Amino acid sequence: MNNTMYHLFFRRLGGGVRKYLPALLVVAAFTACQKTGFTYNNIVENNQTDYILSDTLSVRMKTIQRDSVPTSYAGVLLAGSKTDPLFGKITASSFFQIAQPASIDIPAFGSKYDSMALIMHPNGYMSGDSTVPQSFQVYRVTSTIQTALNFYYLYSNSNFSTESTPIGNFSGIIRPRTDKVISVSMSDVLGNQLFTMLRDKSPDIIANNTFLEFFKGLNVRGGPNSPAVTGFIARDTSLVMRLYYHTNEIITTVKYVDFKMQAPNLQFNRVLADRTGTPIETLKGTVKELPTENSGNVAFMQPITGAATRIDIPYIKNLAFLGQFFKIMKVYMTIKPISGTYTDNPLPARLALCELDNNNNVTDTLSYGQLTVDNLYNARTNYTYDITNYCIKQQTVTDYYSRGLLLTPSNTDGKTTLDRLVIGDQKNAKNKITIQLYYLLYK
Repeated sequence: MNNTMYHLFFRRLGGGVRKYLPALLVVAAFTACQKTGFTYNNIVENNQTDYILSDTLSVRMKTIQRDSVPTSYAGVLLAGSKTDPLFGKITASSFFQIAQPASIDIPAFGSKYDSMALIMHPNGYMSGDSTVPQSFQVYRVTSTIQTALNFYYLYSNSNFSTESTPIGNFSGIIRPRTDKVISVSMSDVLGNQLFTMLRDKSPDIIANNTFLEFFKGLNVRGGPNSPAVTGFIARDTSLVMRLYYHTNEIITTVKYVDFKMQAPNLQFNRVLADRTGTPIETLKGTVKELPTENSGNVAFMQPITGAATRIDIPYIKNLAFLGQFFKIMKVYMTIKPISGTYTDNPLPARLALCELDNNNNVTDTLSYGQLTVDNLYNARTNYTYDITNYCIKQQTVTDYYSRGLLLTPSNTDGKTTLDRLVIGDQKNAKNKITIQLYYLLYK
């Protein structure tokens, strides 16, 4: 542990208060760390009781890499690609199943196919350049979309085979906060086939189980040189493949039928990152951890691509040896994003602090940090956490049960956005993490 700098709030309690000191210390004894042989009856007036603030408690930080994260059942479709100088080339695509129309009666005569489109509703999220045209392609899935045996989720690295040629294409500017609907033109060859099957009531399209064998699903991905990743609503009322046709009876009537998204638990986003040329490019293969001393005193977090920040406070147990009586009163942790890293990438509004075991598995969520934004100078932008209870608990646990800390957005944001964070460790020149420890010490 580093040398502690003491800021003395009160030292040598005054005579008027000292006569009550034994009683106060007895109350504190229930949560205090006590050395062998020390009793409060031995307190003498020459001893000192200090209330101290230390801001040099040692912290270790590292970036860890997870193989995958669950992305199914999120209700969000992500598609596109983006190049990030810190996190690499990120590509996102989405897989989902569609269901045949509930019931349809198309006249055998006097009806004709018109067109087909995939109707998508932006959810307001885009990461990347929204001022230039976005491009998407739609592929027909050729293998059954399903979870692995004994698994409940599909993950960011899950994949299913598709046809090699797209059946839908879109190119155009998307204003994610104002555009309500995006229509992707679909193959007329496929549209005509589906129309004929509906009109003739083909067994492959009447029953759900046979339809899923015939049409296993769709995959939406970014087109060539896609400049951004865009979010869309993934629900049966908002994500549909719509087939337009008309009937010539007394008058010509334009109609349509919808193949709606189904099985929301099987809709998932495949998100991959090529880290080549980035500060964390060594995190690949069997390398799963990168200490901040090897990455310029900076740690990185982007949950959907598997990058996470682990924080450890290794010398908490040693605090008990500072004096005969030691008690933690309050501990605050302040995390500062690196200036310049969130100009075009807004900071996560909510950032959770979780406990991690020695294998980097999350065991508990402690709290959400309070984000303070310094819009003028950016120097005081930070997240603040009260980690008092965590530190008290870590004083007495064995090494096997010791826990580190993980920074992550909320579960929903973590698997539906490209939210990311870059923070400094204790040796970072400008944006360093700080721990403020308030404790009571009897020497």
